[in-house]
Amino acid sequence: MELIFQEGDYLIKTLSTHEEMEEAFRLRHEVFVDELKWVPASPDGMEKDRYDAFADSLGVFDADNRLVGHVRLIPAPLPFMVEKEFACLLPKDKPFIKVSKMAECTRICVKKNYRAITIDSSLTLGHLLYKAVYQWGLMQDVKLLAAVVERGYYHYLKSFFPFELLGNFSTIGDGVKAGVITVNWRSFEVAAREKRPEFLQWMTNLPALVPAQWLRHALY
Repeated sequence: MELIFQEGDYLIKTLSTHEEMEEAFRLRHEVFVDELKWVPASPDGMEKDRYDAFADSLGVFDADNRLVGHVRLIPAPLPFMVEKEFACLLPKDKPFIKVSKMAECTRICVKKNYRAITIDSSLTLGHLLYKAVYQWGLMQDVKLLAAVVERGYYHYLKSFFPFELLGNFSTIGDGVKAGVITVNWRSFEVAAREKRPEFLQWMTNLPALVPAQWLRHALY
């Protein structure tokens, strides 16, 4: 089952073709190699790894059909990056516990010159990617999300999402501070209903471009 919806001038969809995935790999190389220096450079200019073989990737396309945002999602019980590559970010006295109906969000990124663009008042393409993750979770019956986030991004989005930080922020890559967070989507709905009802309405409203039975609109 693929996710696809329109938000203003942007199309959000599950990446399903070889060309779309190569565009995503190039965007990831721009962000995670050239900017953050989290992973080594690749001669072909594409950042990819073994997780791509079994993960779902979502993309945000602009009005000119250019990929400007990306996120990769891995449902349990498949391997998570936080269990291996990012295990160094976890507190030593509190092991990471992977449970059913959980997914890991990785390689979330927005093209550099699109990060300041707002799509609805103060909402950015970063918010739109998390809306896509939330809607994907509804489709897949995923209620808990794990992710690695940069410290500044964490503080920016904390007012919208009830992130739980596991341990402390640590330095990775080129001096970037990052940490492991989890989000319970049910807790998000409860908190947003009270504190940010307009944001919750935006997150849950999904203008369908495909037959309605392909997409779920109900909350958890």
